Amino acid sequence: MPALILTIAGWFGINPFRLIAYAVIFLAIVSGALYVRHHYVALGYHKAIADVKKQDDRAVAAADQVEQKAQVCTDQTGFWDVISQSCKLEDGK
Repeated sequence: MPALILTIAGWFGINPFRLIAYAVIFLAIVSGALYVRHHYVALGYHKAIADVKKQDDRAVAAADQVEQKAQVCTDQTGFWDVISQSCKLEDGK
């Protein structure tokens, strides 16, 4: 391994310690950039999941509301018209 470092340092004409310092600085910058990128990817993921959960909660609430209306309609001897989302009573014939 030291031979590799000496060879690369010889190619660039610099001190091997300077090459090691440049490599450490380069790795620090790359790892910092990857950390920041991961942070924003995770932030976007959690925001998207929260939005989907809100939509799911609203859909469940809307379905429960329609189910309650349909049950009231059935109790009043009618039937629930799915297309018009309204109650059609039997005595209206």
